[in-house]
Amino acid sequence: MLVAEDKQVISGTLISTNLATSELVIEDKQERQTVIRVLHSTRIYNGENKTTLITLGSGQELTISVDSSGSAADRIDLRGDRIFPSRKGYPISEWITVQRGTLPILLSAPHGGNESIPGVPKRNDDSQPKFVIKADSNTYPLSKLVAAELETRLGGKPWLVAAKFHRSYIDANRPIEHALEHEKAKATYRAYHLALQHAILEVNCQFESGLLIDLHGQSRLPDVIWRGTRQGTTLGGLTDQFGWDVVEGKNSLMHSFRQMGYSTHPQGIDASESPFSGGFITSTYGYPYGLNSMQLEYGYSFRASKEKYLKTSKDTAVAIEHFYRSYLTKKLKCAPNFSNDEKP
Repeated sequence: MLVAEDKQVISGTLISTNLATSELVIEDKQERQTVIRVLHSTRIYNGENKTTLITLGSGQELTISVDSSGSAADRIDLRGDRIFPSRKGYPISEWITVQRGTLPILLSAPHGGNESIPGVPKRNDDSQPKFVIKADSNTYPLSKLVAAELETRLGGKPWLVAAKFHRSYIDANRPIEHALEHEKAKATYRAYHLALQHAILEVNCQFESGLLIDLHGQSRLPDVIWRGTRQGTTLGGLTDQFGWDVVEGKNSLMHSFRQMGYSTHPQGIDASESPFSGGFITSTYGYPYGLNSMQLEYGYSFRASKEKYLKTSKDTAVAIEHFYRSYLTKKLKCAPNFSNDEKP
């Protein structure tokens, strides 16, 4: 196994993709394998059309030009038709709610569950980075209500992946080595991320652009909705086309929230999003690896009671609808090679 060197051009067949580490393994005609680390600046093209890392499947033929400023892929060019990995069966877990969608919208809610997992003790290793076991209260029902409201407004279903399990057992918004402490929790964690990956594969196949919204709760500013986009980079597929307006312009989610009377944070292209700039899900599955993505942190005031989160869900759906009609309606003629013997 070789690591790619600077100013190197590599052509071959994709053997594997590791989204967690953003690495590709390529095999050439002499059966030599090379590891490529992909950066956020990597440009991936299928002809003249941009694509994303997660749409690459085993067997895809590609050429990679390695950036001379470091051992990272600067540009990936696909050769031949788009190829998608075959998936047998849909990922299912009784501790995860998964809704199969028809829209280029994916809602994720990793911290709103309240159920225990039999045989799995609560996490207690507070030496882990960003160790938190408190749930984001009412974000589970909020995510389901947003999904239902979008279906009513748009006539199609968004994808939904929401944790029923409590965060004290698994933190699905962390890499697996920091997310859990018991072997029995691994299958549930993996099911959550397989469901996200499956949804992203289908959205990327069927639409030119999609949007992943990772729903969370914060109490630092209880009357504020806080955005996290890694300073706009996880929305990079759309900001490349439309500029910063995608983040805060008149057709953005944050502008729609402000029009409905919500306070949002931060504001401005140079304003820091820290400490809610976008966690593991947003950074792992955001552009250019999956979908354009945004982490939304709802202040406690907007989810403190059923009455509050019912209103918040309706207003969130209005904001997403506006964004969808502005940026996400263009379809592609493509179908992934899936065999879904089981339905969620």
